[in-house]
Amino acid sequence: MKKRLAKILGIVLAGTLLAGCGVTANGGNSSAPSASEPAAEATQAEEATSNYDDVKAEVTLRLSHQMAEEHSINKTALEFARLVKEKSEGKMEVDVYPSATLGTEAENLQALTNGTLDMGIIAAEFYANYVPEAGILCLPYMYEDYQDCFDKLAGEPGSKVADLILAQTDVKVLDYYTLAFRQVFTVDKEIHSVDDMKGLIIRIPDSQTYKTTFEQLGAAPTPVAWGETYTALDTGVVAAVENIPESILSASIQEVCKNVNVTNHIIAPTTFSISNKVFSKLTEEQQNILLEAAHEASLFGFNATVSNSDANFNALSEAGLNVIETDVDSFKNAIDYSAYEATKSDAGKEIIAAMGK
Repeated sequence: MKKRLAKILGIVLAGTLLAGCGVTANGGNSSAPSASEPAAEATQAEEATSNYDDVKAEVTLRLSHQMAEEHSINKTALEFARLVKEKSEGKMEVDVYPSATLGTEAENLQALTNGTLDMGIIAAEFYANYVPEAGILCLPYMYEDYQDCFDKLAGEPGSKVADLILAQTDVKVLDYYTLAFRQVFTVDKEIHSVDDMKGLIIRIPDSQTYKTTFEQLGAAPTPVAWGETYTALDTGVVAAVENIPESILSASIQEVCKNVNVTNHIIAPTTFSISNKVFSKLTEEQQNILLEAAHEASLFGFNATVSNSDANFNALSEAGLNVIETDVDSFKNAIDYSAYEATKSDAGKEIIAAMGK
């Protein structure tokens, strides 16, 4: 276990030092992420913006996401809010609403499309329900490592998907950021190869992309809202869940699952997104502040992903989960990219080609 974790950490850190630019949806240049940047804390965001507490905000935006306050997604959202306030000298504020207090991720995306929510942190898989080609960004085994993911989001694939999302949903992707490799967590069953996935009732996000993926792997994918997943596992509604280690820990799902099966099946990028109905009403200066802040926060989030990767995996082991070294090649061999609707359109074919697949 220690040997494998050391290997993963070495790859991750190497990817960080070599990583290319982050995605800016307006096509701007980005700087490479730095592994030396510290992880965010809510108190840092509060202290850094205290100089502007007496300034009356001209614009206040609500940003919603579904993760708990201690999750790196929330810390990254708070960093975005800090940056917006700092760059606007207090004239713009972002109020962050964690833990799905303003709705689930699917509900947030719907609200963004009709302009009743200002901003959300929305994962690519949810966009795939509106724009099938967005699902290409979270197809299984699409990225070799974190650097590869970062580069592809920063380049043609990420830009093409952002353009399609804007055209078809009226939601603007300000930037992407990279989350950790996803693993399969099971209540009882050990997954040693893809054969062990047969018939496994596994919780997935409400996404056609994930449904197709786990059907190809032989499982019985079942959409469940993230906030209901712990109970679904505890009561036997589902027998497994797939997600990143940090999300499992923040939701205490290690209490109801015995095994973490190391499949590294997906890196699913998430986004800083804003309703275009809201964005278009802002001045050019205000728009640029949001774009710059989202880019810098995405680098911040990338560094949190990299720096926390090994620690989160160790925490799962320390919590008593069995670590199963799954035969990843057997999973890869079960995947046929042509089975996804996203890859069948002309735009999808262009994106999958740009991904090098």
